This record gives sequence, structure tokens and C-alpha cells, in this order.
Amino acid sequence: MTQRRKNIMLVVGLVLLFIIAYQFSFSKTFNLQSEISKLEAQGKSYRSAPKQLAKLKQQEKQFDEILTKNNVRGNSLQNNILKVLNTLSEIHNYKIIEFKEPHQYTEEATNKITTTYDFTIEGGYKGIIETLYALEQQYSFGNVVNIDFNRKKNYRTNKKYLQCTILLQRVN
Repeated sequence: MTQRRKNIMLVVGLVLLFIIAYQFSFSKTFNLQSEISKLEAQGKSYRSAPKQLAKLKQQEKQFDEILTKNNVRGNSLQNNILKVLNTLSEIHNYKIIEFKEPHQYTEEATNKITTTYDFTIEGGYKGIIETLYALEQQYSFGNVVNIDFNRKKNYRTNKKYLQCTILLQRVN
């Protein structure tokens, strides 16, 4: 055998030795190393879970305080507006004549949803104005966009009364 053939056989043998060694030991070592790093990352996230839970509970308390400060309870804003109007009607002596279904408009450019609530109340001027003030300042339902006062007459009783149609708009 010549020296050249011995060198080629040596190189081929070393290449085969590296392939066999990779198959039996190196690949398993690399797989175990990647699995260990994944498990360490999971362990780190599990150790930080109590801190995250405490932080979320604190955020929940803050949000609850904000909701109670703005006098918003429950899930349905329409029901909340109706409850507030009913409680204010007892205080300011007026009647809720009509409460229409809210109108929603979605602006496609900014993807904002604008909801408009339309309702009509009947009563004295001072009570209606105080109700409007309370809706806009004390409660966070939105902005009063339009107010339409109508003086009407009941021809049976020959009495005049005041009706006010209110548009309350909220942008989400």
C-alpha cells in the first residue's frame, strides 16, 4: 500500500468516525442541551408567576376603583344609563318618555366605534338641565352631543309641558 492510499484511507476513516460519533453522542448532547434551555426558561416563567399574579390583582383593584369613581357598574352601558336616568328622575321629578336603541358607527380608517344613545325625557326645565349636567360631569357615559327642547300642549287637559330629546355619544 502506498503512502497516498494510506492517507486517503485515514481521511475517509476519520470522516466516518466523526459521522458515527455525531450520530451516537454529539446529536444527543445537542438535543439535551436545547431541551435543558427550554426547561430552564419554563422554570423561570413559573418562578415569576406569583409576582405577575400580584401585579394583575393590583391592576384589577385600580380598575375597580376607577369604575366606582366614574359610577359605572355592570357590563351593559345602556342599562347603566337607564338606571342613572331612573334614579335622577326621582330626584329631579321628570319622566323618561322614550329610550331608543343605540346607534353604532364604525369608522373604517381608525377602526373606532361611535355609539349614540337617543332618549327623550319630559319634565321641568331646571330638572332636565340638572340631569344633563349630572350625565356629563358625574358619570362617564360620554358627551352630550345634541339637546332638543320642545314645548308641547296636551289639548285634553289644556296643559303645556316640556320634552327634551338628548343624544349622548360615546367613542370607543
